[in-house]
Amino acid sequence: MNYYHLTSDQLEWQRRVAELAEREIGPRAAEYDRKAQFPKESLAALGELGLWALRVDKEHGGLGGDMVTTCLIVEEISKKCPSTAMCYKMHLESVEAVSRIPTALQLQRFVEPLARGEVFAAAAGGESRGQSGRDWRPVSAPDVPLPSVEGGLRLDNIRKSYVTSAGHASHYIMFCRVEGGRTEGPPDLLMIEADKVDWQTVSEWDGLGMRGNCSAAMVFDGVVPEENLLGIELEGEKEPVMARYMMPVLILTYGAAYLGIASGAYELACVEGNKRFPSGARRLDNPINQRRIAEMSAQIEAARAFLHVAASMADEGRAPSLLPYIQAKVICSELAVRVTQDLMTMFGGTAFARELPFERYFRDARAGVVMGLANDQAYETINQLLFPAEDAD
Repeated sequence: MNYYHLTSDQLEWQRRVAELAEREIGPRAAEYDRKAQFPKESLAALGELGLWALRVDKEHGGLGGDMVTTCLIVEEISKKCPSTAMCYKMHLESVEAVSRIPTALQLQRFVEPLARGEVFAAAAGGESRGQSGRDWRPVSAPDVPLPSVEGGLRLDNIRKSYVTSAGHASHYIMFCRVEGGRTEGPPDLLMIEADKVDWQTVSEWDGLGMRGNCSAAMVFDGVVPEENLLGIELEGEKEPVMARYMMPVLILTYGAAYLGIASGAYELACVEGNKRFPSGARRLDNPINQRRIAEMSAQIEAARAFLHVAASMADEGRAPSLLPYIQAKVICSELAVRVTQDLMTMFGGTAFARELPFERYFRDARAGVVMGLANDQAYETINQLLFPAEDAD
């Protein structure tokens, strides 16, 4: 069900991606998880449908998808393979700024190839301050800015700790500081063409869940043209590029991915729970399980409605801050943990023995609490938005 009103175009994209996910993505998910293998074939299937350029304007050859459509698509992918959904959503957030506000040169160099399915991107983030105490969180950009040299900006052994799709992307968005630029607030965004710098992966991804997303550390060396900075034409405006263009799609697609884990596991439970044992009984005959399924239904629909309202606020430009986006993310990620926990209990030994993929959903769901915009950090930000600090004067 969907209680938020969807347009005919939104419903059509939901249907098309659901069919693709059922046919092409779902059958590969278990193997990707078992082998910790990058979901190359599933991502290629999304590219063949033009979905790599989902957020690129139609005038530039893309699909021109709005934020509600984007959330619908990510949820449908995640229902069948959360690892594929995570790699795909990271691509969308990585190309968001250049898709929305390219310079003439960036339009030719990045956006048009993106629309042709020649660009698959990833976000290179995850710096550590190496400090103790309260400042425990990873940061997006190092304190030391990239120096300006002849030909552009110098990357000198720049290490990024968690790069989803590491080693598999054609382009990487690097969160950085630039010599002579901002020293506080959101970082600058630099587009790196993988075939024009030296890079290497320096670890292997062996996560508890999301095992197909290849979230490894990478090191970059080389010189990147300064014109690869995204949003440079907005320099000097009050709202930084990252906050205006990248954060809504970054946060809301996290919510959609974890909503997809919850709804995918729930849909499977409805089918499997309705099957009859040789005795003729069903799991859904148990009153406790009936309560669980009914409660999950209400919780999933509530989270989905909240997510789609927040996405529509992004589409219509009426969100007063990042607050509704962050609230949607924590609601959806905690829903995924709660639903998969209950389904592991409901299906007991069958789930624990991996005879059904509830155990995989259970592991994937845990990423939503600690990865990306971790929930502890998200709640701290929510508190700051609700109760902003008073000016010192």
